[in-house]
This record gives sequence, structure tokens and C-alpha cells, in this order.
Amino acid sequence: MTDFHDVVVIGGGHNGLTAAAYLARAGRRVVVLEAQDTFGGTAASVELAPGIRAPMLFATVDMLHPSVVSDLDLKKHGLQTVSGAAHTTVLGASEPLQLAADGASPQLSEADQSAYREFELFLSRIASALEPIMGGALPPIETAGVGAVFELLTLGWRMRRLGRRDMPQAMRLLPMSLRDIVQERFDDERLRAAIAWRGLAASWLGPWSPGGGYTLLYHRPAWGGPLFGAPTFAVGGSGGVAEALVSAAKAAGAELRSSARVARVRVDDDRAVGVVLEDGEEIPCQAVMSAIDPRTTLTGLLDTGWLDPDYVAAAQNIRMRGTVAAVRMAIDAVPQVPGVDESAWAGRVQIGDSLAYLEHAFDAAKYGALPERPVVDITVPSLSDSTLAPAGTHVIHAWVQYVPHAFSDSSWDSKRDELAQSVIDAIEQHAPGFASSVQHVDVTTPADLEGKLGIPGGHPYHGELSMDQLLYMRPIAGWYDHRTPVDGLYLGGPGCHPGGGITGIPGKNAAARLGADWKTGRLG
Repeated sequence: MTDFHDVVVIGGGHNGLTAAAYLARAGRRVVVLEAQDTFGGTAASVELAPGIRAPMLFATVDMLHPSVVSDLDLKKHGLQTVSGAAHTTVLGASEPLQLAADGASPQLSEADQSAYREFELFLSRIASALEPIMGGALPPIETAGVGAVFELLTLGWRMRRLGRRDMPQAMRLLPMSLRDIVQERFDDERLRAAIAWRGLAASWLGPWSPGGGYTLLYHRPAWGGPLFGAPTFAVGGSGGVAEALVSAAKAAGAELRSSARVARVRVDDDRAVGVVLEDGEEIPCQAVMSAIDPRTTLTGLLDTGWLDPDYVAAAQNIRMRGTVAAVRMAIDAVPQVPGVDESAWAGRVQIGDSLAYLEHAFDAAKYGALPERPVVDITVPSLSDSTLAPAGTHVIHAWVQYVPHAFSDSSWDSKRDELAQSVIDAIEQHAPGFASSVQHVDVTTPADLEGKLGIPGGHPYHGELSMDQLLYMRPIAGWYDHRTPVDGLYLGGPGCHPGGGITGIPGKNAAARLGADWKTGRLG
């Protein structure tokens, strides 16, 4: 048996590392147990070829919360960030659309440019009003459910600051589909697609799906800047965040162990008292915090006999249908799109120029097939971060949506190369000669996220951002405060409020909840 720890953190992704750093800084004896041989989870970087690195899944770190960076002194621990260009370019069957951060574009009418500026200001006001709950913990309530949440919001909780004009419009926007939101405001289909896409990342939603208004706001937090603002890259790829967190956690006194897969959580008299590793090693502790997905934690690592049957059913029914793949490429020349300045690649380039294009891609995933025309969100981080590749070489990161977790008639073993080729072909269609510039290709699929990182369904957010799986219903209705029915067992991954992406907020909030319970004597 291993020495006693105050807290065992299961999972060394960025949220687990964040929680460990906060807890260790508070004086707790913490050990982080990561099943893989490296830390970072989905916030990692991978080697494409000797001397060439790329972000594994998340190309940018726009959503990393400033409080996590400052509280944990991440810059002191090596975190460096660089900004790309504030350009968004939309490619498709029509003329390319080039957008500045404020929506200015020579390809747009004055009416659409003005409407976009007004819309961005509106989103900014909502984001500012919601920042306390999107960037922090939810205030406690007695009961939870869809009605309770929207009753609170309707009564003016938090959003009352918006005033009489904005508040009704904000309440109307949250459950709307992105199609309805953009069609009533804008005429240009390319602009509609660009805005809608920003709200659809990692979701099991298409433009026609209800709830797109909330996911749009989620991906445009107050601290993240405008929809079409410059992308923020961590130097060294997203793994730069994980490396800084590893350093911060170790400096605070946390112990970090890789290749240490947890087999089960030990419970004694309705209380978590430790974990058992796959090799049989037992690690006793006063509290367990799991930063892996809640379904695996509650129905895989925990004996469900300790839980109410309704709670078990709710945990088993957390929807986690992954739709995202990443195709990373090393190239020897920046793509050349006729009529588009090369500097566009220092921003974001989107392939998918209409709502119908996006919806048809989603249709394919729903039926277990690759889309004929994938939606691709492209960055070339090496244009901003020269550490990723040697001179004369660049790294392309293509976030591909919508792809299925599993196929109706085959497997990813036979589809992996097909997906990579479809992305290369999609870029080649707009940038002739691109295919010949590709030197190395690497792909991460939803099946990889499940098989290699242990995320059921391959969903990078550990649970879909749907109306019944957010706020007071995340991860399970009524259990929004990182606690579980088993005393001493806490949840701190992206399956908790507010959700996924590289934010650090779930880990920070979970550490705060555990710390508060310690102070009140709940943990003994």
C-alpha cells in the first residue's frame, strides 16, 4: 500500500493538472494518476516527424481562463502564447469571404457589415453578463431542471444587467437554432455559415438544431474576444499549456505519476477512501477527484451499488457522441488560394460556405458515414509559432467536423486514410498544388479519443453541450457542484460545468468546491 494522500486526482489532462495545482498550493498532499505515459490529454502536442510538432486536438487556447494563468503563475512556469492574424476566410463554392475581427469585408454589403457589428456588440454584452457563471461556479439552488434554470434566468438572475431591451432578446437567443439566429440578421450565406460554425464546434448539433444560441455564447466567452478575433496559440502547441501546468503542480508539491491507470475507486461506509491501480497497488486518501469523464468514473471505476439506481441510469445516459477529428499535416509551402492573400493562413480558414453545407455534413455523421464534403476549420500555427517546425516547413491543423464515432458499415481502420485524403482534396480544390506540398500526415479520430484516452464516444467535451446537459444539468441534473452521492468523490473534468475546451475552469471550480468542503468539515 502506498503512502496516504489528502487527494488523489484521476486523470492528468489539463483540468486534472489545474485542480492538482490549486489543491497543492492550498497545502494539500496531492497525487495525480495519469493512465497514459504523458500528461495533457486532449491538450497535448504530438510529433509529426523529427523536429515537427503540432497540437493534438485543440489548435488554439483562446478559451484558457485568465484567472488560471495568473493564479497558477503559468507564465512563470513556461507558458507562452502568440496571436495569429485577425482574419477569418470562408471557402466554398462561392467567392472566398475574407472577414476582419469587426466583420469588415470588401465582399459584404454595408448592411451585413453593420448588422454584424451590432450582433457582436450584443454577444459581448451577454458574455459579460454571463461571465460570473461561465467563468466560475454556479450559485446553489434547491432544485434543478430545465424549468428551474430558465425561471432563474427569466427572473433576471445575472442577466438583469442587460436591461429591458437586451434581456428578452438574450433569453430568446439561447434555445434558438443557429440557422434562425443568422437568417433573421444577415443576408450573405457565407457570413451566416461563418457565424454558425463558431457555435457548432465539437457539438452534436447542426445549424437547424435547437440550442445553438447557447453553444455560440459558450464558444464566445467574455475573456475570449470577438467571434472573428485573432486565434491565440500556445508556443509549442496546446501541449505548452499542459507542460506549464505540470511545472506549476510539481512546484506546488503535487506528485505526478504517468502510466498509472486507476481500476477502481475504493469506498468504505459510503465514503471514497482511495483508489486501486490496475497492477493492484492501493493508494489511500481522504478525497478522490476524477478529471476523466463522469460516465466512466461513476459507472466504471465506482461500484454502482453505492449509488441510487436513478442516478446510475442518469450517468449511463450522459450523451457523448463525438463528431471531431484532427488532421495534422507538415507542408513545405503555404497554400495559395487565388484572390486570397497568403496572410489569411495566419488566421482561420473555414471550408464550408453555407448553412446547407454544414447541415449536410452533420447528416452524414448522424447515419454513421463520412461527409462527402467535410467541414474543415484550418489554422497554420507555425506561421505564428516558429518553434513547431524548421524553416521552410509549416504545420497545418485541420479540425474536421462532422465525422462519426463509429461507422454503419466499416471501421476507422479503413476510413482513416480516406478522411485525411478528403481534407487534402478539400484544400487542394481551393489551393491548387497543395497536395504536392504535404510531407507528413497524422490523424486523430473519435475512435482514437476513446481507445487511447478512454473517452467514451470520443467526445472531447466529455458530454455534449445540449440543453439538457448544461448549467444545472451538467453532468447530471441537480449534481452541478462537482460533488457525487459518495462523500469524498468529486468530479473535475470537462463533463462538469461549464464544459469542454481548454479553459481550466472545471478543474479550478472542483478544487474550490473540495477546498470549501474541507473548511466546513464535510471531509472530516
